[in-house]
Amino acid sequence: RLSRSELLDAAGLDEQQLEQLEQYGLVATRTGGTHYDGDALVVAKTVAEMARFGIEARHLRPFKAAADREIGLVEQVVTPLVRQRNPEAKAHADEVVRELASLSVKLHATLVRSGLGPGLRR
Repeated sequence: RLSRSELLDAAGLDEQQLEQLEQYGLVATRTGGTHYDGDALVVAKTVAEMARFGIEARHLRPFKAAADREIGLVEQVVTPLVRQRNPEAKAHADEVVRELASLSVKLHATLVRSGLGPGLRR
């Protein structure tokens, strides 16, 4: 749970950068609240590191769009499990979400690495 000023300090962002992250949907306060969670901090820190290379929040819109599509795919797989009434189905759904999220990150990283070609990747 981080306040706005705590997030700015911890991530090394200025107010304008955080406003841009919020504008492009990369960071948001917790639902119904005024504080940010740990995921917002990771995103903000990562974007701050990418800014060193001249990458701005507006350049990251494709990342957000891709993540939203992946979320939709995972939801399609998990929704039938969540709708079941037994507690085991809920636990199984949580496990499936974790596994699919991990696989998604692995696939994305591999596709980016292989797409860069041998001269650009290490």
